Amino acid sequence: MKAPEYRPPPLDIGDDRRELVKKWQQQLRNRGWHIEVDGIYGKESRRLCANFEMEHGLTSNGDVDKATWDATWEAGSTKPQPTPGRILKKGDTGEDVRKWQRQVNNRGWPELKVDGDFGDQTERICKEFQEFEGLPVTGKVDEDTWKEAWLEKTPVAAM
Repeated sequence: MKAPEYRPPPLDIGDDRRELVKKWQQQLRNRGWHIEVDGIYGKESRRLCANFEMEHGLTSNGDVDKATWDATWEAGSTKPQPTPGRILKKGDTGEDVRKWQRQVNNRGWPELKVDGDFGDQTERICKEFQEFEGLPVTGKVDEDTWKEAWLEKTPVAAM
């Protein structure tokens, strides 16, 4: 899918080009990233941009340059990590919980503490994540919830 025309300079913190920022934020959200579409390129937009760049093998600096802009529309979906082979639920601990927490945190839930402990906060964020992604809201990380944390939606055509 072809990206809309990019207009330099790169989007960055404090950029006042709200409509361009909104367009980029909406496209990232369309791909499944949990980002507020407010037209303000603040710290969270910059953090999610850097995470998107890292996942797609781009220079991970948090600036929406032409390569990042184009990839937001044109890059294929990322691939999920292998599933842990069990359902993660409240009370579980360990590396599988930590991996899922880290990925969900990277995709737009910065308040999720990455500690490997599936406690109240992880259960709450899991439900929020499932609702955001259109999954059954169980508060448990089943195979679909696990995969959805990594998988992006197919890029949406430029408007």
